[in-house]
Amino acid sequence: MTAELTAFLEARLDERESAAVAAGGRGEGWQALGTGVYSVPVDEDAPPLVTTGPEVGGTDEDAARAEHVALHDPTRVLREVEAARRVLRAHEQWCEGRCEAKHPEGGFDAAHYWSVKSLAAVYADHPDHREEWRP
Repeated sequence: MTAELTAFLEARLDERESAAVAAGGRGEGWQALGTGVYSVPVDEDAPPLVTTGPEVGGTDEDAARAEHVALHDPTRVLREVEAARRVLRAHEQWCEGRCEAKHPEGGFDAAHYWSVKSLAAVYADHPDHREEWRP
């Protein structure tokens, strides 16, 4: 089961990485200003990358949405993908693909396996996610 779980997670990470690269890749960050999301550093003459409501007079909810979008800028997503891949590499190194079989009573290897299951839980709504992968 560990190999399938790891393959599932790698595929999701590849999807996130591809989307982040297509949306701007490495480099600029994003910042919310009012209801708009702008590249950093902000060029006041440039239009927003994303607008979550009217430029003037948007609601607090529109501004909160803009802040949420800005927190998921491509550069940050790429860092998150790399961090998850580091967890997977540690899992492979320590568990040799058999964490649940090597130490069913728990311990360090089981903790690595639980960590990978926790990373995969983010994708529980994906059609290929399996119920037994829930932490």
